[in-house]
Order: sequence, then structure tokens, then C-alpha cells
Amino acid sequence: MRDVEQVIAGMRDETVREIGKASISAEAKLAWYWSYIGALDMAQQLGLINDTRRQALYHEAEKFKPVCEVRAIRPGDHLAAAEMSAEGNYNQIDGVINNEAPKPSLRDTLRQYQEEAGKQDTQPPGKHPEQGR
Repeated sequence: MRDVEQVIAGMRDETVREIGKASISAEAKLAWYWSYIGALDMAQQLGLINDTRRQALYHEAEKFKPVCEVRAIRPGDHLAAAEMSAEGNYNQIDGVINNEAPKPSLRDTLRQYQEEAGKQDTQPPGKHPEQGR
């Protein structure tokens, strides 16, 4: 159990050091914090620490949790709220979900293939280029 405590202390020290750097973004600082919290959860799930110890470590971690500004959704900003819940590319909250070009329908794709096949098959039925050789 002592080795586990040493590993946890090392993770905590590294997290505090990274969060304290002025050169990294607020998002990165928050990611370091939540990675540490996730490691504590994993240690508890693996039976390396008990829940009481995990809760104590959570309480200690509150001291170095970075403050991050959260964008509040204003009334009428329901499109942004819907996008935040479904966005695959979360760095572009702009009212357009996933910002991908619309995909053609299956019917349109089938028509396109039929047209292409009709243009390529200019030989009369039963006569293909391979047969002429």
C-alpha cells in the first residue's frame, strides 16, 4: 500500500507542477486536474485505495483545482446548447452541428452510379470490348 501512496503523491506533484505553469492554457490545466481525479478513481476501482482514501484525496485536490470560465447559455441560445450536446468537433460551437458537408442521399448516389454505368456501356448488348479480341 505504501508504493501506491508514493505513486499517487508523484502524480499529485506532477499535476500541481503542470497546473502551476503559466505557459499552458486553462483547458490544459483543467485536463491535468481531471486526469489526476481519473487516476484516483481507477486506483479505487482496482482496489488499490478504498473509497474513504479516495474522498480524502479528492478533498486535497480541491486546493489546486484550476478555475476555468464556463460559457453560460443565454435564453434563446438553444441551438448552441443542442450543438454542445452533439458536436463531434467541440472546438467549433457555431450553430452548425459537426460542420460537415451534407451527404448525398442513397437514391441520388444510385442515380449517379446508373448514369456513369450507362455512359461507360456504349457497346450493344452481348458485345463487350473483351469479346472483340
